[in-house]
Amino acid sequence: MPADAPFPANISDPSRVAPHRAWYAVCIFVLLYTISYVDRLILSLLAPAVSQSLSITDTQIGVLIGLGFGVLYSLTGLPLAHILDQRRRVPLVALGVALWSCSTIASGFAPSFAWLLVFRSGVAVGEAVLSPAAISLIADLFPREKRTLPTTVYTAVGAVMYSGSYIAGGAALQLATITAARFGLEPWQLTLVFVGLPGLLLAPLLLFTITEPARRDDVATDQFATVAQAYAYLCREKKLYGGIFLGVAIIGMINFATTTWTPTLLIRGHGMSAPQAGYAYGTVGLLCGVLGAMCWPAVVSAWTRRGRRDALVTVFALTQTVTWLSFAVVGLARSEIILLVAAGIGTFFSTALGVLVPMLIQLVTPGRMRARVMALYLTAASLVGLAGGPPLAALLSETFFSGRFAIGSGLAVLVLATGPVASIAIWLIHGPYRRALDEAEMRETAR
Repeated sequence: MPADAPFPANISDPSRVAPHRAWYAVCIFVLLYTISYVDRLILSLLAPAVSQSLSITDTQIGVLIGLGFGVLYSLTGLPLAHILDQRRRVPLVALGVALWSCSTIASGFAPSFAWLLVFRSGVAVGEAVLSPAAISLIADLFPREKRTLPTTVYTAVGAVMYSGSYIAGGAALQLATITAARFGLEPWQLTLVFVGLPGLLLAPLLLFTITEPARRDDVATDQFATVAQAYAYLCREKKLYGGIFLGVAIIGMINFATTTWTPTLLIRGHGMSAPQAGYAYGTVGLLCGVLGAMCWPAVVSAWTRRGRRDALVTVFALTQTVTWLSFAVVGLARSEIILLVAAGIGTFFSTALGVLVPMLIQLVTPGRMRARVMALYLTAASLVGLAGGPPLAALLSETFFSGRFAIGSGLAVLVLATGPVASIAIWLIHGPYRRALDEAEMRETAR
């Protein structure tokens, strides 16, 4: 039985997906990705109120925000992606959106840390469906030569909303503070309700207005259907994906460590207040993230048109090298101006990770493998990065340094020790990438 048989609704032929319908789907994915970041990071903004209301410690808040969410998000992503590669993706995304939205709303009524952890787990599992499915669907909604722009539009949300989510969350909290008394809830509770509601509206819109596209490059519909077939493919392409995932894991660790500790460094080392540090670092991150997300796909496209087939990998390697060098300066800087300039440069170049790797996966990965490879990419970035980066930087600073710049010194040591490994790993995938690109083009031509 074909893998899509359990879902008998119509599946559109890729050649018949009208451009306006394809872009409509991208717009829905972008909206979902945007609210996913708000729902994911809102607890950081609400941490003081939640701690006081539920009598939980900062360590427990840290588990809820970072390790608890990141590990579950990463570990559930791969099995969910395996299902996405076999079944219709649109209904599964709608189910994931409904799950994380309901879990966000339920978090506002959690009576204890344990229940809040359960509901946060629901947010993590629901969000783990979205990006693997969206990247896979976009590849099937657009012809190969027209995928760059929609993929960039989607992936750019991550660069923008990592800082922008705090603006949206702040607006929701302000509204909740004004209206909470009418509902008999505390402001933090009503904030979670407010940010969870949009997903419940978008889930049915997604389900009933977006038609599942056929997978473009599948010569055989059951190719890579089993775990064994998928594993064999990854083993055959171990040089390509091994280099990508190693580089992504290390850069993810550097990015998460820098993002976590730069505000603390501005407060402790440079005497800023917490609001000043948040506004300064958030504004720099938002502006440079937007610029980077627009810039790097355009650079790759221009270089590719000039005949450089491996332009994507070359740009990826160069940008990530500048990223870790810039973030090392962030840790070493003794001037807040130099720190913020280095943070801006690093953020501008680091956005290439989020926009170029999904493009690479779309270009070279078979259709029935895209969601799983995307999930492995997210696992490398989130599991290693979120679980390893922030605590390692703190451990180095506490073990070897002291004073108000200790956390910056620990961050710099981490970056300088691991960054070169990431650069080498990414540079070494040039040959495997060119070969995989040739094979991918042959698959689509054969179809």
